[in-house]
Amino acid sequence: MSTGLITFLLYLITILMLLFVATIHELGHFFAGLIFKVNVKEISIGIGPKLYQRYTKSGMRVSVKLIPLIAYVLFDSMQLREIYKDEIDNKNYSLIMSPLPKSKLLLEQTKSWQYLTIMFAGVLINFLAFLIIWPCCWGIFNAMGYELVNPFVSLGLSFKAIGYCMVFKGGSGSNIFVELPDVAQNTNTWGLAMLQTFLLLNLISTIFNLIPFPPLDGWKIAAKLYEANGKRKINRNIEEIFTLVGCFLMIYIFFSSILVKWIYW
Repeated sequence: MSTGLITFLLYLITILMLLFVATIHELGHFFAGLIFKVNVKEISIGIGPKLYQRYTKSGMRVSVKLIPLIAYVLFDSMQLREIYKDEIDNKNYSLIMSPLPKSKLLLEQTKSWQYLTIMFAGVLINFLAFLIIWPCCWGIFNAMGYELVNPFVSLGLSFKAIGYCMVFKGGSGSNIFVELPDVAQNTNTWGLAMLQTFLLLNLISTIFNLIPFPPLDGWKIAAKLYEANGKRKINRNIEEIFTLVGCFLMIYIFFSSILVKWIYW
């Protein structure tokens, strides 16, 4: 098998691992929402065209979609219903506007501490995954003669590399997407590289999602705290603009991290 093909497979595995970490994160939100009886409209793995979907007895849609970049949980809310109320021809209209079950709540109907718990649960489950796996694997790989890189050091180097990748500057920093071609040349390091990637992605998800910028959890937490302290609600139009900017930046960071190595390869 050629090095190029092996590198492609490593990229694919890493992207699927990113999706797995994102799914873990969203399951944190999902189960916290269930605990506080929030109605869930959809839980999706991936985005884009649907590959598979089914509906549960409660009317929740479970989807698997084509593009394996993110996962998401769609909570029933007044804001969501307001957006869709005039979208009668939208294919999601009947799902979004279906009656709220008597035993369920809209997201805005939860108490402030419950809402904050739901938003924080995704970050918490990523951090717990990191915290449980790191010490266990550290000992195992050390016993096998391998040395795991400190994930906190890798985190700093990764953010440094992201900065270089965003301006398409190669050869600086340390980022798993940049390093994969080198890993491909030594099959003995595959397991170690993938484990370190999984640990790092959980750590990045924990810290990155606490940034108070839409559409990240940190923004939702900060906005709720702002409103709970008696301030007026944040203008939705402004929030939507910043959300679009935030989504564009995340997509740009992802693809620039992959493409920069191919450009300088």
